[in-house]
Amino acid sequence: MDLFIQLDVDLLAFVILLAMFINTRKSLGIRNKSTDLFSRLTFLMLISTFVEIVTFAIDGRPGSWMYAAGFISNSLLFALAPVTLYLWVDYIEHLFVKDLEVCRFRVALRGALVAVIMLMVLANFYTGILFQIEEGNVYVRGPWFVTQVMLNILIAGQAYLTLLLKRRSLNPVMLWSLVLFPLLPVAGVVIQTLFYGTTATLSFKTVALLLIYINVQRAMIFIDPLTGLENRRSIDLLVKAMGECRREVIYAGVMLDIDNLKGINDLYGHSAGDLAIKRTAELLRGSLRKTDFVARYAGDEFLVVMEVEDRMALLKAVERIQGSFAVYNETSGDPWKLEVSMGYDTFVYKTPEEVEQALREIDLKMYEEKNRRKIEKKSNLNVVSV
Repeated sequence: MDLFIQLDVDLLAFVILLAMFINTRKSLGIRNKSTDLFSRLTFLMLISTFVEIVTFAIDGRPGSWMYAAGFISNSLLFALAPVTLYLWVDYIEHLFVKDLEVCRFRVALRGALVAVIMLMVLANFYTGILFQIEEGNVYVRGPWFVTQVMLNILIAGQAYLTLLLKRRSLNPVMLWSLVLFPLLPVAGVVIQTLFYGTTATLSFKTVALLLIYINVQRAMIFIDPLTGLENRRSIDLLVKAMGECRREVIYAGVMLDIDNLKGINDLYGHSAGDLAIKRTAELLRGSLRKTDFVARYAGDEFLVVMEVEDRMALLKAVERIQGSFAVYNETSGDPWKLEVSMGYDTFVYKTPEEVEQALREIDLKMYEEKNRRKIEKKSNLNVVSV
């Protein structure tokens, strides 16, 4: 009965992983390194789960072929575990570690740990230090089993260290999904070590990966990588949420455009332009409530949508935004000034089409304001030159 329960658990994990792998390959939008790493990680865990199913199915079955199959399948499980953890850490560090020197050092460190475990797996063929297949083709742990467990924990610990350092910059849902990313498999290893005959590790890894898939990987489709704000795809979800709201709500929309981004790029380089975009995002987010929707709408355009009691609340929010930019320009020490043109108005949800029309009108007001500011600057320059 225990065998069938374990096989059921592993088969369920396999189906979940297969669904994630197929969906990652086909429907996660534009390919990028994080998606590729996640896809490879899922594929590796698919292989691990399949090997575990085979391992449990043949454990204790008589015959020389079963002995050979059991030894090979168990060896594969020991070899796949550190490689899987290596990819896990690679995924985390790709998301959060930008220092190339730090990345190189950590890659070398965990690569060395993986190499040590691989040498232990090879040595096990001759020494039985990790496991043995005894009479009756029954799997038995070897004296160095706990040692390889500790080495795997050290590999996973790199991911946890990264999350510890980055915890303040992550929202709670994403943080806890990623915190469980290294901890759940470690808990599985501990359970597996303390309670002989259980194989909780792969099941726990599947749960951890599923949490990341739901709360991180799919969420990244709707996050702008430069600013961390929502992106344009999120607007459809926002409009859908408006339609599901059962109460009458007044919404305020603000469209912003950075006036002088081209000048910053031309004078100081595109890295400075990227920094200006990030600073704009930070100023917007700092001027608004946590519940307000803030998105990078295009290259240098941003969209804010919020619930308000009346138009006066919108005007106060606009004043806060303008005040934040004024303070930044006085105190930042950057060689440029950040100036934005804004268009804004209130609207109510009736149909998705009417929301789109309201946003187009707000966008038009923003461009009218931008043109007005350009004309005003030219007039001031002409006055000065005279």
